[in-house]
Order: sequence, then C-alpha cells, then structure tokens
Amino acid sequence: MKKVGFCFLIYDIMNQEELWNEWFKNADKEKYEIYIHYKDNKELKYFEEYKLTNCIPTQYRKVSIVHAHNVLFKKAYEDGCYKIVSLSQACIPLKSFDYVYDFLTKDDLSYFNMTVNSRGVHPRCEHAYQFIPKEKIRKTSNWFILNRNVAEKIIETPKEEINKVWQPISFPEEHYFISTIFLHNLESQIKTTPNLASGATTFTNWHDMREYPYVNDRYLKNYADVSSEELLYLLSQPCLFGRKFNLKCTVDGKSDFFLFDFLKNHI
Repeated sequence: MKKVGFCFLIYDIMNQEELWNEWFKNADKEKYEIYIHYKDNKELKYFEEYKLTNCIPTQYRKVSIVHAHNVLFKKAYEDGCYKIVSLSQACIPLKSFDYVYDFLTKDDLSYFNMTVNSRGVHPRCEHAYQFIPKEKIRKTSNWFILNRNVAEKIIETPKEEINKVWQPISFPEEHYFISTIFLHNLESQIKTTPNLASGATTFTNWHDMREYPYVNDRYLKNYADVSSEELLYLLSQPCLFGRKFNLKCTVDGKSDFFLFDFLKNHI
C-alpha cells in the first residue's frame, strides 16, 4: 500500500494539534507516516511519538532550514513513502484525509507553488551562479509535495555541497529544492502553480496574490481570526492544506468559537 509521509518542521508546537489529531484519528495507519523536526523540545499532547531523534539546530533564513527539511525527507524516503508532504507548525488540513490520500496517490508527480523569478531570485542568488547555471535557479513556496525520484535527488546532495552553494543566501529553502529539480532536468516530474493562494496544494495569503478574494493587504497573513465565509471558500478550492493559522485562531470574531470547532465538522 502506498504511504504518504507528513513532514512537520516546527519551532516547538503544532498550532492546531487538536485538529490534526482529529484528522488522523480514523485514517488507515497503513496509509501514512508522521515525522516531526523541532527546534525547541516542548512536549506535544498527541504527536510526541513522531518526533525525530536526530533534530538539528536551525536558524531563520539560514541554510540549516534546508538541512532540517532533508532530515525529515530522508527518513520519509527510507521508510518507503510514496509522496512526502512539507508542512509547518502553522499548517492545517483543508480536505479530509481520504481526499488528500487519493489526490496524492493518483499520480507520481511532485507539486510546487512557483514565484516570479524577477522577484526574489535575482540578485538574491548571485552567489549560487558560480555553481549552478542562472537559468536553473528558481524560487517557490517552502510548502510542497515530493515524489520519490525528486526526494532522492534532494537528499543525496552532500551537506557540504549544499553549504558551498546556498549558505551565503537568505531563505535558501525557497531555492534549493526547486533548483535541484531543474538542475537534474526533472521538470517533467513536477506540477507547478503560478504563485497562487488557494489554487496551490498549500494555501497561503500573501499580499501579492491578487486573485484571492480575501487577499491580505501587507505581507503574509497570520490568522488570529478567520471568517466562516473565507473558510468555506477555502474548503471549496483545490488547496489541501493551509497556513498560517495561530494557536488560538477564532472564527467570525467569536472568542469561544475556534478554528477546530468549525473545521472538525467540515473535513
């Protein structure tokens, strides 16, 4: 049976741990694996057993984020996972487990949400041009889905090689994974979306995603509250997951009505 590996890169907690527990509760355990890489080892209520024992120190905007992802992806790959999903502590599911599983196992593709090369690639990645042809370097959202062929290429690159190319660059995780795919001519194994909000596999609400009807006015939206109208819209869209949703995210401004209360009845 094909397995999906859910790889959580967290600081310390899973913001919506109750929701994730409910989501996995009735799923066939033969269909998934869970992996958690943490920065600070704060005890989790439901998912403590899934923490990796070889977590590494990480720094925001630094190449250590690439290495932490690779620790997760390597374990999922070695466990035979058919697809590998990159998730953060602020992610939530927006479809049922069965829907996500069927979607991910119906093909052998990786999924990436691309950004415009002219914004954020050049001149940020000038250092990498010494080692990788400029036309191979791309930028994507850090929340993506890998197939086994792509995962293998990503995790087999030696740490020293990754550091040589990407260490001087800010947010290298936005470039390393997708650029490795283009470097090895694996474009036929990925399905991309053009910087979409709810049309990507993982929803995010950036200010430049103008096609989104609830677009944020500045930078990336961190949801402390969300309307039921927007949630219902997201549930009707292609996105499988979403971020960023805070620990005590409420719905419709009601202090006693939380995200979990709404979504547990809808996915």
